[in-house]
Amino acid sequence: MALIPLTLRPSFVLRRNAIRKGVLGPSTLWKIVAAVMFGRSTIKKMLGKQPESLGERTLGVGSVLAVATAVPLSRRQAKRAGVSKASLAADARAELEAAPSAS
Repeated sequence: MALIPLTLRPSFVLRRNAIRKGVLGPSTLWKIVAAVMFGRSTIKKMLGKQPESLGERTLGVGSVLAVATAVPLSRRQAKRAGVSKASLAADARAELEAAPSAS
């Protein structure tokens, strides 16, 4: 199956029109389209799920800090696994405490 050329793909056409007619032109509608097209990734970064820091530990004198993080599950994944956020955090903290620390 042949792919559509890049310049004819709908997302490319939308971005091109948003820049030409909205950012560089007078159309308010295309300015809104441009804001949505280019602001979507920024909004995902700001409002998306971020790894949560669970704890820090020093490894020794003048050594590096170890930071344990947990990648959050989606609601669907957590529901399927039958776990809650609190239980995951408690398990991770217990695992961190059980790990041998260097002196």
